[in-house]
Amino acid sequence: MPAPTADQLTSSFKGFLKDAGLQGEAILGFAEALAESAAQALEKFFSMGQVLPGIPTAVDPVSGSGATGGPGSLLPPPAGGPVAAQLEGDIEDNLTAHGIAGADAPGLAKALAASLAETVNLFADQTQVMPGIAVAGFVTAAPGSLQPVPLAGQLEPAVQDFLEQNKICGAQAPPLAKVVAQAGDKALSLFADQVQVGPGIACPPGASAAPGNFI
Repeated sequence: MPAPTADQLTSSFKGFLKDAGLQGEAILGFAEALAESAAQALEKFFSMGQVLPGIPTAVDPVSGSGATGGPGSLLPPPAGGPVAAQLEGDIEDNLTAHGIAGADAPGLAKALAASLAETVNLFADQTQVMPGIAVAGFVTAAPGSLQPVPLAGQLEPAVQDFLEQNKICGAQAPPLAKVVAQAGDKALSLFADQVQVGPGIACPPGASAAPGNFI
């Protein structure tokens, strides 16, 4: 199943902003821009992401049947996912399209790009492919599932730093950092629910011998 779309994210993001006391017409536009930006980041991650070789396998050396016996790891960015520079232009366009412009807009775009890139980076570093994928003929014969990890608590201080570095300060900066962290957590949680690892990974006895792709 494809990566989550903006339509799947917008309602939750609006809820996070409301709960943080950030309301108004511009805030609703910001929620939509953030949802579109997160969806674009997820789509890039979907196309770039890979599962690293080396998943432990319990495979019969004669029949080639068995299952993966341990978790798998993901390839980290920049090879396995987008970095901030690959996201910034789209984010600035999304903010502009929803009426968020002015002197602070470029800094906000940079901060959001860094935040979404860090979200993907943390997910790729900590999320594992669940064990137990069926193997037949020395290749995985079924899709694999991703184990989601909680990210909001790790993300919030990083987002605060990104906002400060880009001169986004004031009373609204701390709640905004919390919202962006919650948004990143929600986006990658949905990603883990919807996206699977495709079958066909070479699995000789001992460990997988080839990378896997998302489906």
